[in-house]
Amino acid sequence: MAYLNSDHRLAVIQADQFDQGLVDDFEATAYQAYADRDFEATVQLLNELIANNPSAPQMPRWLEMRAQVLLDGKNFGAAVTDYNAAIQQSADLDKAVRARLIAGRALAHEGDADWASALADYDQAITLAAEAGQMPDPYVLNSRGNAHASLGQWAEARADYLQSATVFQKAKGFRGRQGSTTMRLDGAVFAASNAAIMLAQLGDEAGALQEMRKIARRAPGSADMRAALAALYWAQGDRAAAEGEWQYACDRVSVGCSKYMDRDWLSRIRRWPPRMVERMQDFLAIRQAGTS
Repeated sequence: MAYLNSDHRLAVIQADQFDQGLVDDFEATAYQAYADRDFEATVQLLNELIANNPSAPQMPRWLEMRAQVLLDGKNFGAAVTDYNAAIQQSADLDKAVRARLIAGRALAHEGDADWASALADYDQAITLAAEAGQMPDPYVLNSRGNAHASLGQWAEARADYLQSATVFQKAKGFRGRQGSTTMRLDGAVFAASNAAIMLAQLGDEAGALQEMRKIARRAPGSADMRAALAALYWAQGDRAAAEGEWQYACDRVSVGCSKYMDRDWLSRIRRWPPRMVERMQDFLAIRQAGTS
């Protein structure tokens, strides 16, 4: 069977041709194809490895990698199937590896909007990681918060977001080549933003405003917090402050404010809860009426 890899070289592989050197070469090529975001080539290479090496010790890793590619391609059901197989074959591996696999499966469940299964997997992944002596993964905590929020469990979601922000602040190993901690700080800001938005959903808009202002001072380029502040200021009758925050988001932040005018994006992709979505819709409706 012929496959075109990321370097656009043709490789012909037959089952009886596999030796360890060829397996290693194919695996390295698959990793490179994935790094290059050539998902079709990655899947082809992994299909060949998996089909022709059913008892290979690398099988859990290959299944996980293919699941990640399928997840990126939004083939969530197939990703769940591969994660299931990888988890089944990883029973004898350490708990940290199993925690990672189960967290990956949770993401695939999220893609299928199976929030209950996602939440159960996140719970299990966090428990296994703790049993392995690891700190909670702040990304997994934030994702579990998303699952709680999708199930309408606002207080539980806020608790996870707050813990995620705290762990991001304490986490090590997030420094870039130049010593930058941007990834860690961005994660902390995003998780804290989610927590503030959940506080508004829980009915404490004054407390949410206070948290949002603090985040906006720390991350002035956060369009999310600027838009949220605009919506809540408007709800409180502070039109000047609302307009100021909105204009800042629209004119002074690189990503702009246009997506926040899209209700579907705001609720389904950005995952603002219903109360905040309504606050934004009220702000936009009255503002647009005033300019028409």
